Amino acid sequence: MRVVVRAPARIHVGIIDLDGGLGRLYGSVGLAVDQPATVVVAENAPELVVEGERAARAREFAQAAIRAFGLDRGARVRVLSAAPEHVGLGSGTQLALGVGLALAKLNGLDIPAEELAEALGRGEVSGAGTYAFKLGGLVVDGGKRPGGGLPPLVARVEIPRRWRFVIGLPGRGRGLYGDAERRAMERVVGRCGAALPATAARIVLMKLLPAAAEGDIHSFGEAVNMLEQVVGRMFSAVQGGVFRDPVVEEGVSEMLRAGAAGAGQSSWGPAFYGVVEGDEDAEAVARRVEAVLRKHGGGRALIARPNNRGASVEVG
Repeated sequence: MRVVVRAPARIHVGIIDLDGGLGRLYGSVGLAVDQPATVVVAENAPELVVEGERAARAREFAQAAIRAFGLDRGARVRVLSAAPEHVGLGSGTQLALGVGLALAKLNGLDIPAEELAEALGRGEVSGAGTYAFKLGGLVVDGGKRPGGGLPPLVARVEIPRRWRFVIGLPGRGRGLYGDAERRAMERVVGRCGAALPATAARIVLMKLLPAAAEGDIHSFGEAVNMLEQVVGRMFSAVQGGVFRDPVVEEGVSEMLRAGAAGAGQSSWGPAFYGVVEGDEDAEAVARRVEAVLRKHGGGRALIARPNNRGASVEVG
């Protein structure tokens, strides 16, 4: 048997609540796009063999899935492609769930993405990557309760098919992860007050989600810009400002000047993104982004389409 899982990338628009005064923390907003995709192939084999991109990390996820769900220890897993690591596009979650789902299907099991995420140590802060993997579209989770597991999905809206997301990937820098991320979160949680989270929640509920539902890219872009500023202020103590790096700040500004309806930093960056309508406008914005990246040591610009179905699975 051969199983192929193709997982989308996840743009992380922002976290809603660092105050926690209502009993939940975080609450994340994310959206699924078709690239850079993570593609995992699993086949029957006498023993576990893991090959391809980020093979060492994929092997850790494979071993964890085998232990958690009592799977057959024999499989050949190949990672044909993977999103860059620690740049803000959800690469760890997409790789973990891609490997876990491929092995589950190879064993004839239907394991929900939420169970895979918890077993493989994903969703410590955000559930957006898990729901982007499972369902695609624009997703919002309801935050974590103290001692709780994966935050619940509270909203999902399909992204209009004509929209394009231009993604800037600087050649330098990495976002925060692991212990560094945990230390950074400790510095900001509970210290921003309730006013900024209240504003973020209002933007998400009363502007971002309705704009996506109605296909109003201008209102959606305005909501992205507003939310990025509010979230950036909540994290400014650890980022040094609204954005973490001058290349992100300049790249976001250039996207808006070039005609993007909205733009911002994905998660901790350094990936940044802008939303436009149609291929022609996307190509024009991408060229401007590439010029910015050349000034800052290189990188690349991608044009991604919305993914409204989540990960795809082929079994043969």
